[in-house]
Amino acid sequence: MKMKKKILSAAVLAALGAGSAQAVNLSTDGTGEVLVFPYFTVQGNEETLLSIVNTTDEGKVVKVRFREAYNTQEVLDFHVYLSPYDVWVAKIQDSADGGAEVYTPDNSCTTMDVNPQPFTDLLFGDTGPTTSDREREGYFTAIEIARIVDMDLDGNGLQDYVHINGTPDNCNAIRQAWLNGTMLASSTVDQPTGGLMGTLSIINVQSGTEVSVPATVLENFLDNPQHVAPGSLRPDWQDAFPRRSDVMVSDSATGTVSLYSDAWTTGEDAVSAVLMASAVMNEYSVNPATEASTAWIVTFPTKSLYVNGVGALPPFTHTFAGDTDGDGVSCDEIGMTIFDREEGQLSPDGSLVSPPPPEQTLSLCYEANVVQFGDSSDVFSAANTEIRFGNSALPGNAGWAKMSFTAAPHTMTSVNGTVYTGLPVIGFKATVLGNSNVGVGASYAAAVNHAYERSIVGTPAFTVGGSAAN
Repeated sequence: MKMKKKILSAAVLAALGAGSAQAVNLSTDGTGEVLVFPYFTVQGNEETLLSIVNTTDEGKVVKVRFREAYNTQEVLDFHVYLSPYDVWVAKIQDSADGGAEVYTPDNSCTTMDVNPQPFTDLLFGDTGPTTSDREREGYFTAIEIARIVDMDLDGNGLQDYVHINGTPDNCNAIRQAWLNGTMLASSTVDQPTGGLMGTLSIINVQSGTEVSVPATVLENFLDNPQHVAPGSLRPDWQDAFPRRSDVMVSDSATGTVSLYSDAWTTGEDAVSAVLMASAVMNEYSVNPATEASTAWIVTFPTKSLYVNGVGALPPFTHTFAGDTDGDGVSCDEIGMTIFDREEGQLSPDGSLVSPPPPEQTLSLCYEANVVQFGDSSDVFSAANTEIRFGNSALPGNAGWAKMSFTAAPHTMTSVNGTVYTGLPVIGFKATVLGNSNVGVGASYAAAVNHAYERSIVGTPAFTVGGSAAN
């Protein structure tokens, strides 16, 4: 059945006496332990700004990780030590080698070696491109890996990461403790408690546009601190523990609200269940009167853990290396229905897009995909614009669309036997407009997160409510 998406926090679930006390779930209040930012780019003249906010009175260790768009190989990660009520900001920009780098003007303590810190191509051994321009698009995450109890490494009675007159007391002591191997013996940390929020902004100074969206936020990701060394590739999605998901959905047809509380064999499955959607929906505009152009970002954050083995694992259908069509990418078929603002609709197939996706079907082949609407210039100058719906594939200059993930057997079954249909997905739409036709060379931009549909079949942990109101 199709249900409106509604996710409740674990605190609410515990108050209702249902579900798992520790199970990964989507935050409904905008704060949590894990921030998932669906896109970054430095293509064309774009730069990506980011902010991570600690809304609590506790110290936080946050692992910030950047992944490229092609196959979400990691290009950089490091720790940020946030003091109470602290904000860390940074910018992803062009690097001298044609790739990308992170620059921060912020005083918060990090384990970055240099500032700006270049991305690396050390993990580009997956049959994908190996040049530095692969670093220029992707997505990124911020995971709270520990709550700080005590980190007075220099013994002066002050917490080294806490700001004194706007600057951490002794950030160098934190870096040195990792380098000389004394960090874990000299500090005390505890289980993450959440309270992080964040925003990404993609800005083009030359065209005068900026789009901003909040991060997708997960709660209850880790049940113990994982204050690992900054050079570690962990924790990652597979470290979600105790490998459970809590998903609350409402069915307007029956007026019921159900909690699906499921156990999984892997941590990435638990995260994927929380992000699973059978369809994403959003608006578009290509109106020439407003010089409008629209792009959708469609990102599959957990995909690389399913497609880089000998065979693809559910819910994905094709491996990245050695795909059956030999192109070295992992493509999943999608469906698309596009509506204008007056109920007119089209359902494009491969013959109406340029360039045609594999086997003349609509497919998404990357981890972070850009779908462009209209014949005008691209919103983000993206290299991974895999699908373009030209004007001939649109029923009108403005409207909305539904992208479905049910064309192929995109399903995942929990230990409990609950079947989730779709793909784990996040993203947003960005529309850029201009008014040069009235003699003023100005541009405008706006971004909106996607709406989602879910398809879950199984026995919920509980259901409340009754028949829908008349």
